[in-house]
Formats: sequence, structure tokens, C-alpha cells
Amino acid sequence: VSKHNNIKIEREGPSSVVIDAGNTLGAPSARFAMETCIKKAAETGCCFATVKRSNHFGTAAFYTKLAAKQGMIGFACTNLTGKIAPFGSADPFLGTNPISVAVPSNGKPVVLDMTPSVAALGKLILAQKLGQSIPLGWALDRDGKPTTDPAEGRKGSLIPIGGPKGSGIAIMVEILSGILSGAGCAPQLHDLYEFDAPQGVGHFMGAIDISHFLALDVFKTAVSDMIVQIKGLRKAEGVSEILMPGERGLTCAEANAQNGIQLPDSVYQELLDLGRPYGLSL
Repeated sequence: VSKHNNIKIEREGPSSVVIDAGNTLGAPSARFAMETCIKKAAETGCCFATVKRSNHFGTAAFYTKLAAKQGMIGFACTNLTGKIAPFGSADPFLGTNPISVAVPSNGKPVVLDMTPSVAALGKLILAQKLGQSIPLGWALDRDGKPTTDPAEGRKGSLIPIGGPKGSGIAIMVEILSGILSGAGCAPQLHDLYEFDAPQGVGHFMGAIDISHFLALDVFKTAVSDMIVQIKGLRKAEGVSEILMPGERGLTCAEANAQNGIQLPDSVYQELLDLGRPYGLSL
């Protein structure tokens, strides 16, 4: 990853922008893309951006919530190296391609942020570090057989959520983020955990200015009313509360801000080891 800001706009229109990240860190590249979309959407009603030659951008919801804070609907997705076996296949091809949509309301935004795999790759990595097994249905080994060993799952592939439905979502994210941006599909990208070459991933994101379609206060009130109606529905057996997309994450973030984040000893030690050469500690 380049330590310099090499982000540049290659081409743009009133409602579109094509960005070359130039191997800059994924987070500033994606934020620049979303902020550009927000600015353009305020003028034209909507704007979408492609980003190529980028790197891992972290949490997709971070960028969509930027749009929601501005009274807009935010959309973001990215492709990654091949970890998911397309439905019907025993071989990995698709990335764990996260997708996020954030919508403002009178209270907290409604935020969808999901990967199209049953479990995120990070859960396998953590299970391996802790010496734990994973549930059946999360991953396949290199022979395409279900496994409870996270190490074998990492060597094999992740299973798409909902079978063909998760596989279809991952394919569409691959097209939007990889092909439309010119970044390339998952097998052509470089792994996040290997540092001998740039990742080269692509992003696709955009913003829709609600006020160009409907008065913002009317929209937000309607969303808030819908939330109240959904949360007031009869609860299924064993359910204590009906949650909206992103609600659990927002509640957890608020708790972490007050109480801190608890880390397993192995992860804590790894962070100390990574920070030691730079004089950093926790």
C-alpha cells in the first residue's frame, strides 16, 4: 500500500465519477468516493462512483452512514479475493463481497451491512487463533466437503448464505465493484493477508438525495413509523426484541464507547506485537 495519497478522478459526469485509488489505503479512497457522491447527489439527485486499484476499506456501513447523516440513502459494496464457492461449486471464486445500504430516520438510521457468506472470514480467523471449531454449514475444505476446522475452511471456501441467493448477491457485487470499475474479478485480486503485492480491489458506492424525490422530513417520519410498526409486531417464540438492520451493531458500538472492547488474550498479544516496532501499546 502506498503511503502517499494517489487518489485521482479519471472521469466524471453530473451523476457519476470514476476513481483510480492508485494503491492508496482503502478507507480514504472509499471516503473520498462517498463524499464526492454526496456532493454531486445534492445537485442532481443521485451519484454513483467506481473505485479501482484500491485496498480493503474496512466496514462498508461506515461509508453509507456518511450519506445517511446528510439526509441521503447511502449504498456501498466492494469485492475481495475469492473465498466463496458459487452455489453448486466446490471451488472458491467470489469474494466475501460486503454490501451496505443506510437509510435515515428521525432516530437511528436503518443500516444493512452484510456479507453474502454464512459467516464472515474473520470469524474463521478468530476461531483458528482461539483453537475453536466452527459450526457445520460455514465452510468447505479444499475437497469441497463441509468442515468444522477453521484452518481447513480458510484453505477451502466459505458457503454463501441462502444458497443461490447469497451466491447471486456476491456475483452482482463482483460485477459492480470488479468489472464495472475495471478492478477485475476476485481471482485476479491479491489477498489481504499477503503483503507482497497490492490488493487491487474495486468499490462501488453512491448516494441518493431523498429531497429530490420526497420531502426529507416526510420520508424520515415514514421510515420511523415503519420501524415502530415492525418492532410492535407479535414476537416469535424465544424472541425478546425485534431488531432493525444495524440496530444491534449501533447498540454494541455505544456500549463499547462507554465500556471499552474486550479482546481475547491471543488477539491482544498480536496487537501488542504489531505495535511494538512503532512504539505503540494498548
